[in-house]
Amino acid sequence: MARSKEADVARLYHLQSFHVRSRPLEPPFDRDLHPLRFRTYAGATRTPLPGRDFAIDAPLGAVLERRRSHREFALRPMPVETLGRLLHASYGVRGTRKIDEEWSCDRPAPSAGGRYPLEIYVATQAVEGIPDGVYHYDARAHELELRREGLAHAALADLTLGQDMIMNTNVVVIITAVPFRTMCKYGQRGYRFLWLDAGHLGQNLYLVATAMDLGPVAIGGFYDEELKGFLALPAEEDTMYVVCVGQPAPAEGRNGP
Repeated sequence: MARSKEADVARLYHLQSFHVRSRPLEPPFDRDLHPLRFRTYAGATRTPLPGRDFAIDAPLGAVLERRRSHREFALRPMPVETLGRLLHASYGVRGTRKIDEEWSCDRPAPSAGGRYPLEIYVATQAVEGIPDGVYHYDARAHELELRREGLAHAALADLTLGQDMIMNTNVVVIITAVPFRTMCKYGQRGYRFLWLDAGHLGQNLYLVATAMDLGPVAIGGFYDEELKGFLALPAEEDTMYVVCVGQPAPAEGRNGP
């Protein structure tokens, strides 16, 4: 079987974004050219969320011991407070701080240079008080912005290469990125940092979900442009990662990482 040339492109980028002493670092863009730090959708129907706190009563050691991917779910109603706490404790805004003479919102996940290039979209199913649909999470306001009405889980299962385990989850979290938020400061190297940021957020979602006795599962395979179109993302924003969260089936055994 012939080796894919696409792998060579990935390797080429990796090499070209090396830091080497013989090549100067790319200078950052002027600050007046930096993109906005937050995405909002003007005119969208907004729903305030409860659970803007870290009221999670579970020892870290116990959470780490129980953390794993779940692939069998029992669909039951999820309290809206649970959804709110999941989002806030994973990637909400908890304050502000100054980084390199620039104010940045402080969050529970690390981000290169405090740039926070990621955005969160959630597809809901059987979340109490939230109509089924696709929403953008406004982390500053701790509110959901409606992007698409109606149950989206079947469509998302198709867009993720047939991951039918999505069908019985309460929440599908789609993590997206605005690359220029980070690359305006770090140049080509900054593209690497997007994936590190997404991994930090993914692990937060796993740990917070586990601490609340929910089951998370991450999905890295999807039709990128189709998913982007389904979410109606702006041109400068791209899909990065998907994490589903639901309620584990009682008889589920250990069957994943």
